Amino acid sequence: MLSMGAGMTEKDLFEIIRRQSEQIDQLISENKALKAEVARLKKRIEELERRERKYAAPFSREKRTADPKSPGRRPGEGTFAHKFPPTPEQITVTVPVNTPNTCPRCGFTGPLILTRQDKAWVTELAPQNAMQVTEYHVPVMACPQCHHAVRGDHPDLNADQVGATAHRLGPVLHATLQTLHHELGLPVRRIGRVMNLLGGLQVTQSAITQAAERLAADGSALAAHIDGLQTQVQQAPFVQHDDTGWRIGAQNAWVGTFRSADTVVFRANLRHTNVEVREGLGQNFTGVLVSDRFSSYDSRFLQDVRQQKCLAHLIRNADEGAAGEQRRPGRGELYGQRVAQVFRDGIRLHRDVTTGVCTREEYAQQGEALTLRLDALLNRAPLKSKANDFDWAS
Repeated sequence: MLSMGAGMTEKDLFEIIRRQSEQIDQLISENKALKAEVARLKKRIEELERRERKYAAPFSREKRTADPKSPGRRPGEGTFAHKFPPTPEQITVTVPVNTPNTCPRCGFTGPLILTRQDKAWVTELAPQNAMQVTEYHVPVMACPQCHHAVRGDHPDLNADQVGATAHRLGPVLHATLQTLHHELGLPVRRIGRVMNLLGGLQVTQSAITQAAERLAADGSALAAHIDGLQTQVQQAPFVQHDDTGWRIGAQNAWVGTFRSADTVVFRANLRHTNVEVREGLGQNFTGVLVSDRFSSYDSRFLQDVRQQKCLAHLIRNADEGAAGEQRRPGRGELYGQRVAQVFRDGIRLHRDVTTGVCTREEYAQQGEALTLRLDALLNRAPLKSKANDFDWAS
């Protein structure tokens, strides 16, 4: 039981209790805001540390070479001294190539004159990482009418696979090399060492780079596959999009991620605007775009696209707004806390229906109640405060 001092009435005592209660509430609110600010700063520090590890050295940033050299050996340089590559030490399979009987130059059809027997090889990865080298015996014929050289062809050989480029790598091996680089993050300069340790395979850095360029060229099987994935994303009922920092050479760039329920497409761009978003979604996108609150999504060119903002971003914005209203007249701080709580309840409700805690009917009912709470907050009359009165009076 509280005892009142001399001259202190019961009304004074209740006033002291009321003030202390307000101070406690204010301290609790400040503590929540400080915790949110600490969490935000920790995340920012992690982002900066991750960016520092991923980006190139500072001296190479924003400095693109005016005349960059193409990958590969320069003419007359290096230790290359043979017109033809050496024959592989181990030949696993020998495949004869059909003898041609038509000259593509003059159209002559009939027996051609055999002038020599070329050899070409394809090195491929076999099961259990055993290296498989296939040798192709390619007949080279001469046209008796125009003396044009006619080489036999095979579906596994390229038309220009002759001379110094007669030995090439198979598609499975190429895919393995690109997986080591793009999926596992292994630098290209180290992939050759890895393949040498695994199977004694000699592959250069320029060969890996040039193979990647051929794989991604227009009209390739990989390009057609990516086009198919892009079509699936554009027809999806909802698509989540976000951008992250990237580097193309020495220039800042972004990688846009378009993700539906079962498909993910990555698009590297030099810009970070609504143009890249519209290119990824297509002209006839009828689904829902899920994104953060970056300004490019507010473009008038996306006004016909239904959008859902990321609830985690909205919670962060509401917490920051509430923290900025601390110790100010009015109820702006409480308003921000209530808005953030609606979004937190929405995330919890989605987790409950996903894990089976609540049924679909309960999910719909509680979702409707959350919608009404949010509408009431967003459609309420402007908050009365000295700041609002001043803005209105001015």
